[in-house]
Amino acid sequence: MSSYNDISFRHEGGIAHITVERPARLNAYRNQTADELLDAFRRAEDDTTIRAVIFTGAGRAFGAGYDLSTVKPGEVPELDQVLEQHFNPLVRHMRHSRLPILSQVNGPCAGAAVGIALAGDIVIAARSAYFYEPFVGIALVPDAGNTLFLPRAAGRIRAMPAMLLGDRISAEEALSWGLVWRVFDDAELAAEAARIADTLAARTPSAIAATKRLVTAATDFGMNDQLDLERDLQGIAGRTPEMKDAIAAFFAKRQAS
Repeated sequence: MSSYNDISFRHEGGIAHITVERPARLNAYRNQTADELLDAFRRAEDDTTIRAVIFTGAGRAFGAGYDLSTVKPGEVPELDQVLEQHFNPLVRHMRHSRLPILSQVNGPCAGAAVGIALAGDIVIAARSAYFYEPFVGIALVPDAGNTLFLPRAAGRIRAMPAMLLGDRISAEEALSWGLVWRVFDDAELAAEAARIADTLAARTPSAIAATKRLVTAATDFGMNDQLDLERDLQGIAGRTPEMKDAIAAFFAKRQAS
């Protein structure tokens, strides 16, 4: 893929900067977005001069989840195929990449974007950022690794109400839950991300890759099965009458605004 529409890729000083560039949609992901992200991460992986990746969103949001506006009114979305072909390959690649991936959560992070952010190796957040699991509220189930990463980081007692009730999780709460490593003032976030990435880039790549492999083996057991289960159950959820009603309500609200 020689050029991108939904993201940008920049390589500077051994650091790859991968940014979702859909600020007008709060960086909501469509299928193409996931495909371009996967291509960019692979591109970084194949470049031996790249030592670390900073992954973020343009503007005021990290990512608003899946872009429902890509679903046509009256269409029954095949969300199992969306996950199988676009999002699960991205999550799997991030977890198995040799490169340390720094997720720079600069603002709202919702839905699939939560799972993708947590697929990074070091997650930092702006103080104004928050995490949000809207799936059940629109008759769907959490996907993109959400049901693996969030419960393992925060524990079942916190993860379950976060997913079932859909309350916003502030950056400070996310820090106390173990979802993020550090929280920084908004104005300092980018500089702190650059500082961390520079530190990673100065470390021995083989040691970082081996450490990632060890920690992934210890913490991501069952990931492939869990992603497949998310895919299958999301496919069922996406074909329910309740999901059709949720899509219709989404378009009705969009037309009214």
